Amino acid sequence: MINLNNYSVVLLSAGMGHRLGTLGKKYPKCLLKINNKTLIELLLDNLKKRNAKRISMVVGYRSQMLIKFLKKVKGIKINFIKIRGYKKNGHSYSWFKYRNQWFKEKKPLVLIHTDIHFDPIYLDNIIKSKKNNIIGLKHKTNHKFKRNSLVVKIDKKNKIKQINRADRINKPQGEIIGINKFSKETTGKIFKFMEKFFTIGNKTLSWEIFLDHYIQQTKESFFVLKNQSYSWININTFGDYLKAKMLKFD
Repeated sequence: MINLNNYSVVLLSAGMGHRLGTLGKKYPKCLLKINNKTLIELLLDNLKKRNAKRISMVVGYRSQMLIKFLKKVKGIKINFIKIRGYKKNGHSYSWFKYRNQWFKEKKPLVLIHTDIHFDPIYLDNIIKSKKNNIIGLKHKTNHKFKRNSLVVKIDKKNKIKQINRADRINKPQGEIIGINKFSKETTGKIFKFMEKFFTIGNKTLSWEIFLDHYIQQTKESFFVLKNQSYSWININTFGDYLKAKMLKFD
């Protein structure tokens, strides 16, 4: 049985939904509804089913609305980390702002986006894997990615060689899905690295691009899992939202 109580779990939910138009101006993306439940409720249901008792959530845009909404959620304790500057900073910096809480817990880390709708088999396979550092990936071969999709290049052992936008990687093997697992040792090293990395700027970077910097400079090993091509969508536009409503999981 998967036991997320053995992990520190952090949800990144500070950003603004610029590309969602009116909906993005009214609500944080994770409050969009799929079949009468919000994205965040669906995600929390999946976490609770896997024995998560306490999680942290980094919030920024319309944080009070989100916090008020989540007060009604039962069965899981949420530690909210409110950040300023979410309009100009990327979610790598949101991850960094979680460091103080993580150093209190010092467990392996699960990091998840809240603007995704996905088959929970992705999460199960990542947690079950014996690999320590896994970047969740939807495998897509011979696929025409959107130019700004965040993708990876891997070697024959599924070790990550590069993370970047699709227009900057030749023949990427898949798209990053926003569900990840890191060992306790690696998480500590990442936060130590961040302390120096952000003093010289770089706060606007996404965590994926930040992690590529980390990999290139430290040569630490991160992996993807084989043959992961289940239903998943990152909701950035209204079109994405409509597609998310059509997804069905077994």
